Amino acid sequence: MTLNPPSPGDRSLGVDPRAKILAALGLIAAVTLTAPMGMAEFALIVSFIAATVALLDRPVGTVLTRSLLVLPFAGPVVLFSPLARIETWSQAAVMEAYAQGWPLIMAILSKAYISVLTVSALTATTALPELLRGLRALGVPDILLGLLTFIVRYTLLFREQVAAMRVAIASRAPRLRGWRRVRLYGALGGNLFIRAYERGEQVYAAMLARGYRGALPAPGDLHWRPVDNRFLAVGLAFGLAIILYP
Repeated sequence: MTLNPPSPGDRSLGVDPRAKILAALGLIAAVTLTAPMGMAEFALIVSFIAATVALLDRPVGTVLTRSLLVLPFAGPVVLFSPLARIETWSQAAVMEAYAQGWPLIMAILSKAYISVLTVSALTATTALPELLRGLRALGVPDILLGLLTFIVRYTLLFREQVAAMRVAIASRAPRLRGWRRVRLYGALGGNLFIRAYERGEQVYAAMLARGYRGALPAPGDLHWRPVDNRFLAVGLAFGLAIILYP
């Protein structure tokens, strides 16, 4: 999941990043701590988040699609979880396990998607410097903020190395296909890690040369305004409605 660079639209929106962060945390807590939701409730929550992203003038389709990346990670674990309850393996036992566990599977996947969707909406509507300012103002330790910044930076470095490796393979082995191509990617995985690590060392040396001493520069102060009260109130009210929904 990537964070958007600063843009003039971020300042014109007039919403404090602290209000966005608190509203996102409240919505995630409301979704994860309540009972399994139905399809109508799931569609309503997704529509609310999409409407918020559209209101903040960001691409809704990109945010919705990006959040689907959680499914390949959470899906297999949740999908095979009913098999752990089977004592005697048989076709009838497997069918019974999934008949009883399928509602829970859908509930966990829907909650995972909404949680990632909320974070994706937050990062898509808040530039990284603004997000860091909001987290610092909320009392997040500087070391965690530094880790977040470095993770984002080194993720971009890793993506650059992957792109360079793909270009090298396309130029040196344009006809390589199938299983041989998969094996080649596996063999190059270690080389890719080393190259990304070396680039990280270069970035760290450049930071030291520019005055880095273990803490990132603190940005300016934020100013809470009435629009932030309204934004946070709407977000928390929607989360409360999810909790109180029968």
